[in-house]
Amino acid sequence: MKWDDWRPKYLDIVQRLDIDSSADRQATKLLTSLLRAVEPELLLKRLSDSIFGKHVIVCGAGPSLKQHMKSLMSSEDLSEAAIVVADGAVSVMLELGLHCDVVVTDLDGDIDHLREMMSKGALLIVHAHGDNMERVELIVPLLGEVLGSTQVEPTDRAFLWGGFTDGDRACHIVCEYSPQRVTLAGMDFGTTVGRWSKPGHEYHYPADKRKRMKLKLAEELIADLLKRTGVDYSYLP
Repeated sequence: MKWDDWRPKYLDIVQRLDIDSSADRQATKLLTSLLRAVEPELLLKRLSDSIFGKHVIVCGAGPSLKQHMKSLMSSEDLSEAAIVVADGAVSVMLELGLHCDVVVTDLDGDIDHLREMMSKGALLIVHAHGDNMERVELIVPLLGEVLGSTQVEPTDRAFLWGGFTDGDRACHIVCEYSPQRVTLAGMDFGTTVGRWSKPGHEYHYPADKRKRMKLKLAEELIADLLKRTGVDYSYLP
């Protein structure tokens, strides 16, 4: 995604959610400095190889995710698919004994689960924004070889794929690398948040006003992305 193409969408999000864009840029600068020792070329190739020409299942952390994955486990759709998950959805994969190829995270989910999935071979893409700088500074040095992402102007260590929430950003990343088709699982845009989205929740819980706005934005961005790229896709019911 080129910044000139993403910029109008980003500015719309800034206005709708009253986001501090200067803090986003500060976070990107921080992440870039923390990843200075990481050479991203091989990780980017690994990302592309994971997706190109494949059926990709993109998993949000919505309440329907566990049911969706159990349904896929009983079909042939899962055996050859690449799995790309948004942050807290990694906890569901571990509960079900499933691998995933790529995890897209702004570090809101269970960090131990993220590290466990990394140990099983998953590639992490860590996103920096104005509200997670403390977590970025604390956690990124513990993760090792990861890719960085941003929602403002990219750097040589923080890449711009587009997207705002972990779920729709995962979709943007996947569509960048020419998948054969995409299946969207656990992508719930209603008023309930999946209990895996943040640690410490035993049950799914109601979305507050800001979270509902973010879910609406995610739905809009995914719809626009799929229409614009013409990717063959399906939502699980």
